[in-house]
Amino acid sequence: MSQFDFPRIHFSGSAFINPATANNNILLPLVTYHPIQVKAILPPRIYLSQDLLYLYRLGGLPIPEADRILSDEKKQQYIEIKPVDTREKFMTWAVTPLGSSSLDALYHVLYELVLTKRTQKPLTGHLPANWNFFGGMEFGFQGVTVTGVVARNDREKPQLFTLETSASPPEIAVLLGATLHMENEQGKSSAVMVDVLPTLAFYSQVFCDRLQLKKDGVSILNGKPRKASLRFLNQHRIINQEGAQAASGSFFSVIPTHDLESGELAPIMQFFLMHGEKDRPIKGVFIQYNIFEVKENLLPDYTILGEKGNPAYATVAGTFSPWYEEDMASITMGRFLVPENPFLNTIRLAPVVCRVDIEREVISLDFLGSIPEQCTQYAPIPYYETYPLGLLRLVLLQEGTTPLEIGQFQIDDASFSREYLFKTGGIVDLPLKNTHGITQEAFLNSTLGLLGVTKSTGLEVGKEVLLLKESDYMVASDQAGLYADQGDDPVEGYKSNSLFKEPCLIRVFKKGQPAQGPLPMTIMELKITEGGAAATGKEYLKTTAFSDNQMLLFPTDQAANSLYIFYPGNQVPSSNDLISDIVRTSFFISLRILPAHDYGKYLDTNHPEYSPLISFEVLYREVLQVYDLIFPMASVITPFTEAHFSRGWKYLQGRLSPDQWGTATYMPSSRDLSRDQWELFCKWASGLS
Repeated sequence: MSQFDFPRIHFSGSAFINPATANNNILLPLVTYHPIQVKAILPPRIYLSQDLLYLYRLGGLPIPEADRILSDEKKQQYIEIKPVDTREKFMTWAVTPLGSSSLDALYHVLYELVLTKRTQKPLTGHLPANWNFFGGMEFGFQGVTVTGVVARNDREKPQLFTLETSASPPEIAVLLGATLHMENEQGKSSAVMVDVLPTLAFYSQVFCDRLQLKKDGVSILNGKPRKASLRFLNQHRIINQEGAQAASGSFFSVIPTHDLESGELAPIMQFFLMHGEKDRPIKGVFIQYNIFEVKENLLPDYTILGEKGNPAYATVAGTFSPWYEEDMASITMGRFLVPENPFLNTIRLAPVVCRVDIEREVISLDFLGSIPEQCTQYAPIPYYETYPLGLLRLVLLQEGTTPLEIGQFQIDDASFSREYLFKTGGIVDLPLKNTHGITQEAFLNSTLGLLGVTKSTGLEVGKEVLLLKESDYMVASDQAGLYADQGDDPVEGYKSNSLFKEPCLIRVFKKGQPAQGPLPMTIMELKITEGGAAATGKEYLKTTAFSDNQMLLFPTDQAANSLYIFYPGNQVPSSNDLISDIVRTSFFISLRILPAHDYGKYLDTNHPEYSPLISFEVLYREVLQVYDLIFPMASVITPFTEAHFSRGWKYLQGRLSPDQWGTATYMPSSRDLSRDQWELFCKWASGLS
């Protein structure tokens, strides 16, 4: 059960996140990037609503007289911002608030009329490149230390050890205060955070080449984790903030024993073997961490910042625990409680995974990503504290009867402070007092619920409602973030954790155990296939014979960014809002199919126009331009000129090689280089060797 298993090593501190933000099309219908064809849009486009098209037909659209309405490949109509037609102009325009540059002065009035789809506010004043044009995708920990260790032997009661504990056992004392970081030998970040789908960013992933836990110069853990997966997104973790600053996300990863320095002899493995379960094969280290309390500078002044990153900073808290043979690598499966009623106005808790251990008479709930907080701004440093949810009662829900209480706990700044969350990893262990004489079978087949108080404002007394209710099923896959090239055979699998393709296997648990026999399942598809379009949803599969560990084959005939959302059993899709279902359950797969290109005349020796050499101009246009314009930190490090590339082609070829796909040093970090573009680079490089 991963983070629920003992011993647990809890850590906390800070994290930095340095995404590149020009690929988000966050100002849609203003478009600078084609997320499907992976191209920079130069000149930039503004797609026109029906209202603006009507205004154009009446002659009242405020655009230059010579401008014409154009149509893309899907007949969507747009207007170009014509003056922004070179790299130099784009780089200046992208970091200048719309409406204040002389370069596009003839479009300033139009910007006032065009509303962004995300905020329904005019384009004026927004930065086309968003808040971190020169982000390099790096991610890492800062000042992260072990703040608590929970251990127990056999049937003994778990004990929490912290730096304040007077007499910790030696093997635990050496862990407390140990530092955790993601750095290479040069002291630089060895990790990147990347979204699979830049415009449907619900699945993020962390590729890390080195994770170390040290104390007094002694290595406790040193290894390469598998890709970390974002699983549970809480959009309202900080109740009085908005957007990314209000949100949190839980990531899961593992380090297999063979990827640990010293393997089974690593100190952390020896500790797990000493305090873990003796009759279960252990295969590595399980890692969970939650990122929250995000602080971003959303309005950077690029005249001061220059060509530097503008990273976000956040708090991180998490847990190391044993990774056992039957556990998944990128999520913990268990009994699964999903949000039901709000606790404050319209704000709901995030989903919670729990483990019911009847033998040891304990119920464990993972509240790491769900406990809400409130922020008080003491400039320039914000102060966070636990929101007073009050008394929460865990109950068994049985039709036609009063809910049976099986445990209770208090969430407020006194009973479950932010500091206590750091020390315990947000895990609540409730003694299971079966005072109702419920049989084990009845307990396993009943539905869990969490009762708490709901309020319209923080000032009223409120009333008790069902805040969380157990879903009969939990659905997940260790291949939740998938990549393919257009035309790939799905039977061969998809890239997910490394260069090597894997089948997409779907795990379905019922009441915390692998589901037995076939069950009903509906899968909805949310797909983007055009550059300026919103995602469209439709039913992808409906069956009564879905099974645990079933393999799914998603079509690859068309370049697209897609999400596949699962509705097991009697669950039904929210017809108008599949996104809310993704947030509510996290039962989804994220798939990116990279486009195929017509490179026959460059790569096919039988093509009538075949040439044995490829010019740098062709390489730049077909491969490099998008990274030069949309991910410009790459060009700051290595200018995208023929002179630089001709000198450093061997090094660059090594970084672009598909062999490096699962590493943090792979280029491009965004992982949107298609196979035929790689072949085009190799063909160009062959002319230099």
